[in-house]
Amino acid sequence: MSKSLSLVLAAVFAVGVFAAEKYPLEPPQKTGGEGFFTVLAQRRSIRKFSEVPLSVSEISTLLWAGFGISGDKDRRTAPTAANRREFTLYAIFPEGAYKYLPESNEVERVSTEDLRPLAAGNVTAPGYILIVADLKRAASEEYAAIDSGYISQNLYLAATAMKLGSCALGSFRRNEENVAKLKSALGLAEHEKPILSQAVGKPE
Repeated sequence: MSKSLSLVLAAVFAVGVFAAEKYPLEPPQKTGGEGFFTVLAQRRSIRKFSEVPLSVSEISTLLWAGFGISGDKDRRTAPTAANRREFTLYAIFPEGAYKYLPESNEVERVSTEDLRPLAAGNVTAPGYILIVADLKRAASEEYAAIDSGYISQNLYLAATAMKLGSCALGSFRRNEENVAKLKSALGLAEHEKPILSQAVGKPE
């Protein structure tokens, strides 16, 4: 049975390895599952989640489906205008926040705080995936907003295929104060902008 990220990290700290705070993920699931049209028909926005944590395998697959590498390094699972690939995904859980590194299939711990209140809207979940755009790389801020929708839909469909729940949060607080706190906690640059937060977890 796949372990949760919390248990894996507890074991990591116990033996004192991975001092660089980078943690390898299990290989994402890239084959199998239900048929595409079946998953489309089953997709729903889930707003009530159990407290059961996601496994490392589930997290790996969600992050890869959202904006992972699907071939050579110019190919991603979601399209971006002019192939700018301007996004970074952050997985936010009770034990901290993690930056997804698709080239190495790792996550890098960027905070030990529980940042879920900053990433949440009106949905309480065990985890959130935050879609952050580098506006220096993006074709435009408008295109970045559009492109984030492709990532969000990938997260929805991958979660549905794995019998998980997901909900894109239109209620994610984009006010200046909340965004400033979130950017500071994640160590984001001025030109990096949180675009969308997506709740993930096991349905209640």
